[in-house]
Amino acid sequence: MNENALQAKREYQREWRKKNRERVRLHNSRYWQKRAQKQEKERQGGEDNDS
Repeated sequence: MNENALQAKREYQREWRKKNRERVRLHNSRYWQKRAQKQEKERQGGEDNDS
């Protein structure tokens, strides 16, 4: 993408996030919950392999 297209995309996304704060908040919350679960699963799996 050229610089003008990237700038337009960033501006659109900024405006969308500003108008949809609650949706962004929910998405971020789900992301970090899934990430924590994945990390915990990997941690538990690693402990099982060491024994």
